[in-house]
Amino acid sequence: MNELKWLSGHRRQAEKYSGKWVAILNDRIISYGSSAKYVLNDVKRQNIGSSLPLISKIPRKDEKLYIL
Repeated sequence: MNELKWLSGHRRQAEKYSGKWVAILNDRIISYGSSAKYVLNDVKRQNIGSSLPLISKIPRKDEKLYIL
């Protein structure tokens, strides 16, 4: 999964989204927000076709990583 590789290889870049939910498709963040629901709805509005992005919360230093 390219998205998971991107996330693990770009931790510094992802840090600016600390505490936020993000949608990653291929090698870029296509949406972010304070809730998974917002990000999912935003991805639907973008009409990206049959591709499925990785939806994940970028953890703060005191949190663990969540992937949907």
